[in-house]
Amino acid sequence: NNSIQNKTNSIQMQAKQNQSTMKQAPRLRNPIRPSQQTFRAMWDEEGVYVYQAFNERIAGYALEHQTFGGPDFNPTRMTWIKPSFGWVLFRSGYAGKHNQGRVLRIKIGHDALARLLSRCVCKHGGGGSKGRIQWDPERDMWTSEDGKEPRRMNVTRAIQIGMSKELSELYVESIIGIEDVTELAKRVHAAHMIIAKDPKSKAMLEDESLLESLPDEREYIPHMDEEELERIGIQSE
Repeated sequence: NNSIQNKTNSIQMQAKQNQSTMKQAPRLRNPIRPSQQTFRAMWDEEGVYVYQAFNERIAGYALEHQTFGGPDFNPTRMTWIKPSFGWVLFRSGYAGKHNQGRVLRIKIGHDALARLLSRCVCKHGGGGSKGRIQWDPERDMWTSEDGKEPRRMNVTRAIQIGMSKELSELYVESIIGIEDVTELAKRVHAAHMIIAKDPKSKAMLEDESLLESLPDEREYIPHMDEEELERIGIQSE
C-alpha cells in the first residue's frame, strides 16, 4: 500500500545519505547538519517515545502496571532512557544481554520531558549525579557491518538521558504508556545478520511487516527555550 511504499522510499534515501535530510527546527536558526547533535525520536502530539531494556521481572511488572515499580526496580539508581531505537539495540545486544532481555518503548509527555531535561547536566564522565545528558555516536537501526551490533555512525550523535533519585521518580510519574518491542529487536537482529553476510541484501526493505513496525524517528525539539536547548547540547547559531 501507499504507506509502506512511502516508508520504503524514505528508508532508501536514508541508506543513500546515511541520514534523512532534516527540516529546519522552529527554534533553531540554522538547519541541522549531520555532524551536529540532533535529538531524533518517534513522537506525536501527545508525547515522545524512549527505550529501555530490563530483565523479565522488571519488564513484566512495567507492562502489567504501565509504570515502573515492584521489588526489583530501584528508582534511586541511575537509569538511562534512549530516544534512539538503534541505540537500545546496541546497548541491549538486540535484547540478548544479561538483565536486558526485554526491550520496552515508553511514552512520556512533552512538558514532562522538558522538565526532566531542564534538571540534567550535559557532560560525560562525572557530574550530574541526579540527571545527566550524553551525546554518543548514533547507531543505525537499518544496517550492521558484522551482525553483532547496529552500525556505528561516527558523524551523527544521539542523546542519552540518565536519571536517578527524585529525577528518576519524576520520570516514572510522567509515563503515559509502556509497550514491549523485544520481538521487534530480535527481528531487526535477524535482518542485520543477513545484511552482514550479504551487504547487498534487502532484508530490511523487503519485509513489509517489519517496515510497518519500525519507529519513524524524526527531529524533535524539546519544549524549552533556546538557551536551555543549547545548554543540553542541541546546537544553534
